[in-house]
Amino acid sequence: MSEPVALPGMDPIDRLAVLEAGLPGAVVRRRRIAAPFDAVWRVIADLENTVPRYETAVDRVRIVEERGEFLRLMVRDVAGREDAVDARLRPGWCLMQSATVVVAFAARPLDGETLLAHLEHRRPQDGAPPGPPSGPADRAAAVAKIDEELRTIEELATGRSR
Repeated sequence: MSEPVALPGMDPIDRLAVLEAGLPGAVVRRRRIAAPFDAVWRVIADLENTVPRYETAVDRVRIVEERGEFLRLMVRDVAGREDAVDARLRPGWCLMQSATVVVAFAARPLDGETLLAHLEHRRPQDGAPPGPPSGPADRAAAVAKIDEELRTIEELATGRSR
């Protein structure tokens, strides 16, 4: 699994747009968060502690290998299934992918706040062709889910968590 080739210094939000273009059916949302970049990125980068707080389908994340910005994660969902996930994490960019999903975050400072973009994509399984969620209701649900995750991330970054 590899990341799209990016020019040195490419804006992370633009890099996420390139990734989105290469993943038919990916859902991306952006949110301006009323917190400084460092506060927002601390939430994103703390994979073991915060992913289960904003991603309700995840029970636990463990980092099992770390080589600089490259990580190997074991992610257990709330049903008890575990999945190995390869991740690349550096300031402003987090890409996590397994055989079944691609999840990415990109962020940049914006006038004392942070612009955060979040992508989710389910990889086709069992020979199914790639494509968008099966219908408008599925896409609307995916958008609502990501919007809720971004709200929770903002609450964690600003200290207003539930």
